[in-house]
Amino acid sequence: MVKNDVVNNAGNIFKLLTDKGDLSIREIGDLTHSKDKVIFMALGWLLNENKVRLFDKNGSLCAKANNPELTSSLSEIYY
Repeated sequence: MVKNDVVNNAGNIFKLLTDKGDLSIREIGDLTHSKDKVIFMALGWLLNENKVRLFDKNGSLCAKANNPELTSSLSEIYY
């Protein structure tokens, strides 16, 4: 898997999270038909870019898209 694949998968998952809201890793897998390792690499990319948050919900790992206004204001702090 190359970097472009990770970025493309991250974009697809981010769009899914913004459209559908909070999703568990299992739900992301069911909706994207992606393997866990692909999902985790994409989520790692999105976490690094401050695009998503991960949280525990009743014992399941879930992801949530960050507010676009929040992510842009946070990135401005570092520049």
